[in-house]
Amino acid sequence: MTCTVTVLPAGRKLSAQPGENLLTLLRSANLAPEAPCGGNGKCGKCTVLIGGKPVLACGYTVSGDVTVHVTEAKTHARILTDGYGAEVELQPLRDGAMAAFDIGTTTVVCYLLEAGTGHLLAAASAVNPQQSYGADVISRIQRALAGEMEAQTRLIREQMGSLLGDACRQAGVLPETVGVISVVGNPCMQQLFLGIMPENLAKIPFAPVLTKAEVGEAGDIFPCCPHAALVTVPDISGYVGADTVGCVLASGLDREEKRTLLVDIGTNGEMVLGNRERMIACATAAGPALEGAKIRFGMRGEPGAIDHAALVGNTLSLSVIGGGEAAGICGSGLIDIAAVLLDAGVVNARGRLAEPGTALPLGDRIFETEGQRCFRLTDSVYLTQDDIRQLQMAKGAIASGIELMAAQLGGGVETIERVLLAGAFGSFIRPESACRIGLLPPQLLDCIQAIGNAAGSGARRVACSRAELQRAQTIADRAEFLELAALPEFQRTFAQSMRFCP
Repeated sequence: MTCTVTVLPAGRKLSAQPGENLLTLLRSANLAPEAPCGGNGKCGKCTVLIGGKPVLACGYTVSGDVTVHVTEAKTHARILTDGYGAEVELQPLRDGAMAAFDIGTTTVVCYLLEAGTGHLLAAASAVNPQQSYGADVISRIQRALAGEMEAQTRLIREQMGSLLGDACRQAGVLPETVGVISVVGNPCMQQLFLGIMPENLAKIPFAPVLTKAEVGEAGDIFPCCPHAALVTVPDISGYVGADTVGCVLASGLDREEKRTLLVDIGTNGEMVLGNRERMIACATAAGPALEGAKIRFGMRGEPGAIDHAALVGNTLSLSVIGGGEAAGICGSGLIDIAAVLLDAGVVNARGRLAEPGTALPLGDRIFETEGQRCFRLTDSVYLTQDDIRQLQMAKGAIASGIELMAAQLGGGVETIERVLLAGAFGSFIRPESACRIGLLPPQLLDCIQAIGNAAGSGARRVACSRAELQRAQTIADRAEFLELAALPEFQRTFAQSMRFCP
């Protein structure tokens, strides 16, 4: 017997076998809702409506004909396309326009560059369509190993082809005139894009596959660009990828005299510390909390997200993207809120919320529900004690990584002379709040600089110049990967770093 699953508002009818999982079926048709936990029933965000009632798609088994209403994904996420870096001498591998991609775990950005000058003609961006397979790379690796790699590869290639088409239309450029396409991303995103099973990233020693710069034919993946070269930037390690190499390229850290800390605060939390003499790189298990996942009302930086908060006198002031009613909290808002709660004294250094009704500023906003303390932000949005714990683990991972890298280079964090924050998150957070909660060392506040989408800027440099491609290879070869978890002092440092600054 075959069951018919009608999906609204798309108006699609899907055929399913009795016993088939609904989320798996929706994924196969590219109609799935987001599932930050990868479909393990933990996040509660793959909710669909069946018979007017909310149901988790990951836990629903098709048993007969059914109509499913899937909330359409929001397409107005705040995605950073602005870059950073000096001009580069044009030395492309092939003639024609050039395209550069930054494949992030959360978002994808495409840049189209002018033939003959390398100037930016257009940029297009979108949310990574692999979100329904999990918000983090571990979830996507697990789904790939479970037989869903080809589906993830198809999704990302289709999305990238669509973005390239959008950029070409914006600029009035024919896709067949594109001569070079460069790609950066973390190792998992690159391997899924190229159709390489990421089993190497699921077992010790997590060895990278793409250790050398590769130049192939783009037409095999992008039929609209039959004459283009496809340039793949090398990875540093299994969890520090070509996107980090791109950040180093754009920032010039490999040529810098001052000891510089480069931080890409995101799902994976890659960092590089050093200068032209020596560079150490590491990846921290920051998790997706700072991208809005695993937070009760977490969301990306899109309309409706609380993106900033401040304590004005004894009053809580909130900023919402788009200016409307708050629907949730994005990463920059989460960090601001934590800083406010620390300043108000309603959260202690261990991250514990005060008791409801405590006689402190904002104390009247604390309440209990479902067995845990919460802090009310609006009538419909609140922060839970578990949310604070997720933030502590994320910030503890990054802070401990900074401390341990500094120790490996010799000296403490006070020897760091510059701090460069890459990526969208680094551009939108308030450095004061990041230092207040101990995500970044407070003593480095005055030397923090946001550098935008440096990974994308690095990809653009590679597309424009074969010399920059060689430099990318040199960076990947030179950077020393530090396996934080293998250090005997890691667990102690991580536990201490989870605490908030008093």
